[in-house]
Amino acid sequence: MATRRGVTRTDSGAGIANLIKAFIWGAFFAAGVLGVIALSRLALPPVTGLLGAAGMRIVSTATHMWHWGRQWVNTLLSSDDAALRLQRLQRRVAALEAENLYLRRLAEENQRLRTLLDLGQDLRHPYLAAEIVAIGGSNWYRTAIINKGSAEGVTPNAPVLSHRGLAGRVWEVRSHHSVILLLTDRRSAVGVALSGVPRVFGIVKGTGGRWLELVHLSRHITPRRGERLVTSGLGGVFPPDIPVGEVVRVDGRTEPPTVWVRPFAHDRNLHEVIVLTDTPP
Repeated sequence: MATRRGVTRTDSGAGIANLIKAFIWGAFFAAGVLGVIALSRLALPPVTGLLGAAGMRIVSTATHMWHWGRQWVNTLLSSDDAALRLQRLQRRVAALEAENLYLRRLAEENQRLRTLLDLGQDLRHPYLAAEIVAIGGSNWYRTAIINKGSAEGVTPNAPVLSHRGLAGRVWEVRSHHSVILLLTDRRSAVGVALSGVPRVFGIVKGTGGRWLELVHLSRHITPRRGERLVTSGLGGVFPPDIPVGEVVRVDGRTEPPTVWVRPFAHDRNLHEVIVLTDTPP
């Protein structure tokens, strides 16, 4: 009996100890749960706020990128449109410049023709109008071709005038074109007089280059730079008082002095001309 009572008391003590342990672990567990709940209440609002702020920043950045993208696309579209407008304006400006050049050339041609007709009327000599179609030259020869010939009344040696003055004379005649011997040709020689100086005559000869040379003055006189030369009318080929050229240089180191003359009707200025008719052959 004694042994059974001892065993029963021992088992009862072990059960009580187990209950106490369970109670302590339960208390610890409950305290842990309460601690977690308390911490969650304290920590979740800041975390939620951080997440909300980050979300707002993401939304704001996306909105800005959307607006920037739209602006960039609009800028590209407007740039393309501006480029097209610029191209149209450039084409229009080019067309206007070409039209302006054409009108300017027409005005210059009209002025040349008026001056040329006035010169022909001042000479009181019959003439016909012609156009230069080609100019040829070398160090020796300077010629031009006009679009009128014997069928239109052109005769050999007839004087040819541009709007600036004497250009040369007819050298060869064909049916519908003629060859003009220009003043600068080495075979050319024209009797001239000093404008405004009575009875001073000479001859200008072609040099094959830009200038003419004044030779064989009738009096011992040295022309001055800037003096003008006109046809003398001597010899019967060229009527008097047709403008020929201007003295540009005088070299007094030679005897007689070498006098260089710039022709008024230079090769580069030849476009339209008149050919005098009814002149001596």
